[in-house]
Amino acid sequence: MGNSESQEDFDEFARFEGIDTLGYRVLGVQPNSPASKAGLVSFFDFLVGANGKILLASGEGLEEGEEYDDVDFPALCQEFLNKPLELLVWNIKCQEKRLVTITPSDSWGGAGLLGVTIRLDDYGGADERLIRVLSVEPSSPAAICGLVEHQDYLLGTTADSFDSTATLAQVLQQYVDKVVEVYVYNT
Repeated sequence: MGNSESQEDFDEFARFEGIDTLGYRVLGVQPNSPASKAGLVSFFDFLVGANGKILLASGEGLEEGEEYDDVDFPALCQEFLNKPLELLVWNIKCQEKRLVTITPSDSWGGAGLLGVTIRLDDYGGADERLIRVLSVEPSSPAAICGLVEHQDYLLGTTADSFDSTATLAQVLQQYVDKVVEVYVYNT
């Protein structure tokens, strides 16, 4: 009516229906990769949609025997090889969604079409499933690597996100007397 437009006309995310809390968590981004150029952020970004479709269906309204209508993300990346692909990304730190354009490529010089390590994860409350560094013993491995008490959070490795101290302990057991790279967020 008149000069006003509907709210949906202004909502660039309106075409992504069925957003649930399941997505692909970005665990690692390779330097100079398509994912790096698109601005994806390790641990805080979740890929939830692509080209107007939610990647992982909620299953709501499915009848018994019906299958989920999930997007085959690897096949979609292959289909969009060297062509722009629009992703809907949820950032748990900012609690904001954004659209990013990424161009899958097999010639960027690294592994994979996007240069990103992802894992299926639940982003509902993921910002609360972090491990805060409460104390650091002098001369300990934590002190040597520069962890800061009450300011640092251990997020995970490129293969695991630390959603509990049990997960952290399990990873550290695998790396006794070895170097382990851990993503750390400093407040």
